[in-house]
Amino acid sequence: MLPIIPRLLLASFCLLSPAISACAAAQLEAVLTTQVAPSGEPLNQADSFTVDTPRILCSVRTAGVPPSTEVKLKWLHNDGGNWSILHEEVFSAGNSSYIVFAVNAPQQGWQPGDYAVKLYVNHVERPTRQFSIKQQEGVPLPFINNFSATPLTVTLGQPFTLSWNVSGASRVVVEPDIGSVGAGGSRLLSPKADTTYTIKAVNSGGSSSSSLSVKVLPPEMEKPDLVITDIFRESVMVYYKVKNEGSVPSRPCNARLYMGTTQLATDYVAPLEPGEQRTEVFGQYTWSFLMTTPATVCIDVDNQNDERNEDNNCLSRPLAGVQVL
Repeated sequence: MLPIIPRLLLASFCLLSPAISACAAAQLEAVLTTQVAPSGEPLNQADSFTVDTPRILCSVRTAGVPPSTEVKLKWLHNDGGNWSILHEEVFSAGNSSYIVFAVNAPQQGWQPGDYAVKLYVNHVERPTRQFSIKQQEGVPLPFINNFSATPLTVTLGQPFTLSWNVSGASRVVVEPDIGSVGAGGSRLLSPKADTTYTIKAVNSGGSSSSSLSVKVLPPEMEKPDLVITDIFRESVMVYYKVKNEGSVPSRPCNARLYMGTTQLATDYVAPLEPGEQRTEVFGQYTWSFLMTTPATVCIDVDNQNDERNEDNNCLSRPLAGVQVL
């Protein structure tokens, strides 16, 4: 702006000559802030922010600028000496007195360091305004009381529970796939592959983080899985329930009734479909034990089935009152 031209005369000249971008630029004022009035007027001004600031605003005063004036703002970060663009927006000045540009904090909070905003008016670059983001001294870091997964190993398709509890944080983020969360909570998840989960808790003093890994095993082979689910007595007969918890039909096999290590009876068990449960009964046997002695029933004692789990074929129960045959 030429000092010999009165300000009023220059403003009139700019309005009459909107194509002259230097005139429009002369009218613009940019203020960094965290709060604005409904009109867009900044309510505070700052050149330094804390790492937990949720959003930073740049209020640009456009009073007296031709409505068609294009105003662009770039948010920049100095990453090891190289300036990178975080975000940029373009508006027309319109008839409002202020344009408000905004950039939200990254998902895991701001990285401390140097930042800047660069303003362009009708493609003409204005002076860059720098600001900083810092950790506030003397503020204790957030404390991660708990970050756990139950169980830590799952089969593909099986869910697990991820739980967390954090103290002293203004922002908590769990990655991947979850994002911002409250200070405490849990989530049921079903990862498709081995996954490392990280929690990051942020406040004005800085951040704390913790990680854990959940291992995902391949789907189990298609096999039957025979399980004894119950043993009970009616009159002098001993009954048992057998279930196929596997994914394919079982082969015919035999079950046995034991008292301690003594075999009392054998029963034939026909094939069971996946998920099918059936009640079976033992026929003739001789009982010569105390009534409080537990009875045991085992399935697939002749190993006719290649099962998914070979360690769950037996069940023991006390059968008080069984009579001697």
